[in-house]
Amino acid sequence: MKAFIKTFTAEMRKQHKNYFHSKMIYISLFVWPVLSFITTYYSFKAFDIKNIKASYITPENVIVYLLIGYMCMSFFRSLVQSSWSFSFERISGTLELIYLSPAYRAAVLLGNAVSSLFESIFVMVVFSVFILIMNSEVVYMKIMTCIVVFLIITGMAVMWGMFLNSLFLFSRDTDFLFTILEEPMELFSGVKVPTALFPLWAKAISVIFPLTYAIEAARRVVLMGSSLYDIRGFTGTGILIMSVLFTLIMIIVKIVERHLRITGNITLF
Repeated sequence: MKAFIKTFTAEMRKQHKNYFHSKMIYISLFVWPVLSFITTYYSFKAFDIKNIKASYITPENVIVYLLIGYMCMSFFRSLVQSSWSFSFERISGTLELIYLSPAYRAAVLLGNAVSSLFESIFVMVVFSVFILIMNSEVVYMKIMTCIVVFLIITGMAVMWGMFLNSLFLFSRDTDFLFTILEEPMELFSGVKVPTALFPLWAKAISVIFPLTYAIEAARRVVLMGSSLYDIRGFTGTGILIMSVLFTLIMIIVKIVERHLRITGNITLF
């Protein structure tokens, strides 16, 4: 356990020094999500919100509705981008050095995911809290339920990040994965439009992304005041998703290690 924690903290420090070496980076991490959020909000202003068939959207709370989508999206998008950047460590030879060391593979993946998640969304969280306070009249969340949902969403995001790391690290060309997982995740997870309004084929795609469940649960808790009992389905789904992703991570790591021992080449696909 001590060695696992040491590897985990070392990877977090390395990621911080590599990608968060300047305060200007935090400004860029704040500007782009906020500009995208503002653009979407004023796009919604052109439509009659009252005709949208989703029980938790009203003209009064649309700004909070969109904010929740972008806040959850920031959790998962930061991990997609981080995994894509992490793949370059294979090209530079860092990954090979890690495999030659006694470092725990899972600790490396976890350290990368956790560091990227919390450092990337810190400024966006501050902005979101400010907006929620300014629109407190449409917020009905219960503290305990929010804490549980936040922890589950964080766990799902970290497992998603570890899973992407395990895929991105062992591929010759990860650009197509980045393309598949970046914009489609935002489009089909209901960041802007509720998945309830999607056609059947789009709903089938939306169930693939953990972000879909995270956004739906967060909106129901914040905008409808759902209790722990009301979100029991999300709790079970979240735990199941985390368990499946963790299992896949361990399987991928074992397959790659077996491939490495046989061929001497860390590239799996």
